[in-house]
Amino acid sequence: MTTEPDPDMMAAELALGVLEGDERAVALRRTLAEPEFAREVEWWRDRLGGLFDEYRPVPAPVDLVDRLDPVRPAPARRSWPILALAGALAAAIAIFFLLRPVPVVIPPAAQRSHMMMLAALAPTDRAVPPISAVVDPDSGEVRVAANDLAPSGKSAQLWMIKDGVPHAIGLLHAGSATRIVMPASDRAVLGAGIVLAVSIEPPGGSPKSTPTGPVIATGALSLS
Repeated sequence: MTTEPDPDMMAAELALGVLEGDERAVALRRTLAEPEFAREVEWWRDRLGGLFDEYRPVPAPVDLVDRLDPVRPAPARRSWPILALAGALAAAIAIFFLLRPVPVVIPPAAQRSHMMMLAALAPTDRAVPPISAVVDPDSGEVRVAANDLAPSGKSAQLWMIKDGVPHAIGLLHAGSATRIVMPASDRAVLGAGIVLAVSIEPPGGSPKSTPTGPVIATGALSLS
């Protein structure tokens, strides 16, 4: 028995560009067929866009061009096949514009009336990609685009660390992206530089006010 992928998780993964092959094709079709899913993808792209500002582009090696195989010139051809090909290409383009389906217009994401905070939590295991988190300081909503972080029989718990003191935010879902609404007391201490962390705890979370298991990822919040 197969289970349908979590829509929120699929939207986040499509926005991050980590989907490939059939999964990416399915997600792209959903953006055309499901306006709500398309808006969710745009939500993630809008919020996660600030994370790319933290990574500087790396120039290509100077000798990269020399490593490439030389391009062999194409043999000379008679002019009439080229003209025939150009005519066929022009006809194909005309047919494409006449018969192409009308694109689905996706309404642009609503403009933000306030700033969001983003964090890329770097895992201790370098083979695992960063965990993306988005925090709305006004509503207190936290979205984490990751799943299956904890082994069987354990729970992944999200923490906020302020001045070295951890505050439990909530448990992360095992099979889907997570949405948590923080209480007003925790929202009051939110700000750039606050560190988010994920620890592995017993089922139901840490029995103490601090993490009891290994911390598998950490990252500082920054304004988007």
